[in-house]
Amino acid sequence: MSLPSLTVISIAGNAGWRTSRLLAALAGQSIASEIEVVIISVASDVNAEIACAEELDVVVVRHPNSSDWGRARAEGVRRARAPIVAFLEDHTVPVPDWAEQVRNGFANCDASITAISYAFTNGSPDSYFYRSVFIAEYGVLAHPLPEGKPPASTANNIAYRRDALLAHGQDLDALLEMDFFLQKAMKEDFRIVTAPRALVAHETNTHLLDLIQAHFLFAQLFASRRLRHEQWSVLKRLAVTPIVPAVVPLLRLKRLFHALAGRPQLQDAVAGLPVILALYVSGALGEALGLLRWRELSCRSLVWFELEAERMAK
Repeated sequence: MSLPSLTVISIAGNAGWRTSRLLAALAGQSIASEIEVVIISVASDVNAEIACAEELDVVVVRHPNSSDWGRARAEGVRRARAPIVAFLEDHTVPVPDWAEQVRNGFANCDASITAISYAFTNGSPDSYFYRSVFIAEYGVLAHPLPEGKPPASTANNIAYRRDALLAHGQDLDALLEMDFFLQKAMKEDFRIVTAPRALVAHETNTHLLDLIQAHFLFAQLFASRRLRHEQWSVLKRLAVTPIVPAVVPLLRLKRLFHALAGRPQLQDAVAGLPVILALYVSGALGEALGLLRWRELSCRSLVWFELEAERMAK
């Protein structure tokens, strides 16, 4: 039996129907016969059903009620058989040639390239609110996305060469909790390019209050992990914390508008500024609070945000 050319890894929760929908989209891929799928289920309901297409090579691994996000993703990497591992969230829908574009992206680039960024579209209704949230979260990687080095990379929806991840050994569990710290640990080995035609529709949260809470909690967890990985001193924490709420939203806005200059999404970014700024400020406040906490946070909030909070599909 030949090895797959690409392994898709996704974390599943109690909303098994979302994972089933993702699997249906993967079964419809132009190179479905070359794909292996590893689903790591952290659902509290051990009987949560996941409908697997018979023609798809799917492995489901269950860790009931686990909140160890990094361990779940790392287990997917270790179980993968393909040289490329492509992460997808359960609230994404890839276009039929997405896998082929990711595979070809690696095949056609220099061997030193270790990661590929997809291009994203809004998977929620085409309204002012959901367009604005999409721009806030994925605007820098929105379709149409130029070829070459992306203006930023994203968490959870990204493809890597498997060997580059396995090189981190047991540290991979902690590093894959948030891709930012994995990519920093890879140092000069982290080289990424875009696959502009590897399109993925991303669904956002249904309610504004959920979004504000999610951005706050995610940034708080990010700060907690930054203290662990970068070992900030107490003095540095106290010096940086007052600056974060004012500076971080401005830096994120600068990066967003710089990335969208000359691109069609710029108009949506300008129109959606009130929503975008609300989310960025919420995240900055969460990050500041996270820098002041003395105990590490668990990943429970990340599991809620990614797998349990209500999402709005088109």
